[in-house]
Amino acid sequence: MPDVSIKGRIAAALIGTALLPCPMVFAAGPPVVAEPYPVGLAAEQRQQSKDPLSDAESDQIAELRDQPVQRIKLYQKFIQQRVDAIKDLGANPKAADLKAQLRARYEEFTRLSDELQDNLDTFDDAHADIRKALKDLVPATDKWPEILKAAAPDPTYDFSRKTALDAAESTIDQAKKIYDEQLKYFAEHKDQAGKNGTGPS
Repeated sequence: MPDVSIKGRIAAALIGTALLPCPMVFAAGPPVVAEPYPVGLAAEQRQQSKDPLSDAESDQIAELRDQPVQRIKLYQKFIQQRVDAIKDLGANPKAADLKAQLRARYEEFTRLSDELQDNLDTFDDAHADIRKALKDLVPATDKWPEILKAAAPDPTYDFSRKTALDAAESTIDQAKKIYDEQLKYFAEHKDQAGKNGTGPS
């Protein structure tokens, strides 16, 4: 499948960006090279590297490593919380730090969607039976893009929203594809129904 990871989206965003010159600064110590891209873009990359989950959320995910259905449902729950927050913020233009909050929630949505897709691939490759989770996930994902697009355009979060929409569309396509494949696979391999695969760490 195409590269839909957060690294891929960041790399795509960098293509065509005019890089600033990298002058050598001579001092008493070794030479120092200036950052080869605008400071704002460097900050964007540092922000993207943050873990979207709290410590408590990460612990819950880790505990379900060998329980694919429950793990996927938990990812769906955490993503839906970000979607609901985006919806509430978009309907409340007077919220404190509205733009910064929207940007943060969009970025959390993107990274969580990427993690969910990695989990779906891993469990599907192991032929873990995740049909029960996908049955709920597929219709839920269909509602995400409309909510993500609801807030008024703003340069503070427009890029983050675009990557979130890309992630949402990718998750929609992947969830539907894997669900259809699993329905066919387990219809032909009834003895493997309910099997748990070894999931991501």
